[in-house]
Amino acid sequence: MRRLLVPLLVILTLSGVFFWWWTRPEKVVVRRTAALFEAANVPADSGDLARSTRGPALEGFLAPQVTFEGPEGPTDEIGGSQSRDSIVAMYSGLAKYCRSATIQDLQIESVTVSGDEAQVIAKADAIIELPNDERPVDGIQNFDLTWKKIDGKWLMEKAKWSESSR
Repeated sequence: MRRLLVPLLVILTLSGVFFWWWTRPEKVVVRRTAALFEAANVPADSGDLARSTRGPALEGFLAPQVTFEGPEGPTDEIGGSQSRDSIVAMYSGLAKYCRSATIQDLQIESVTVSGDEAQVIAKADAIIELPNDERPVDGIQNFDLTWKKIDGKWLMEKAKWSESSR
């Protein structure tokens, strides 16, 4: 009996420690950030069906209202607070129109959790290529993201970014 009890206790202890580590708010927010950027990718070889799902793929990561602030402050397209539905619709349109949109080499520099709010500082290499070979986004994007826990789920509430060259 004792031979079975010790390994069982070790397995239960390790499982408990892993579960505790995996569910820490910092780890959850890091995974949500990485999954958001992965969902935003539109590979050049994507078909129409895959492109049409890019906007809705973002929906589960966004708060009901999201505030955007670009390098020069708010713009006509994404200035200030936007509803989740309008962001999903705009990104669906971009995904259908662009040749590709890629976000790669995500590096999370810091995560600070305070209650039901988290601040993420990250950077990633991003390129949006349009059909006319124009690249309105092409460089290292520096992100300052605010996530809020709403109904038990971490959702992005604010995104501020700036671009720097490679």
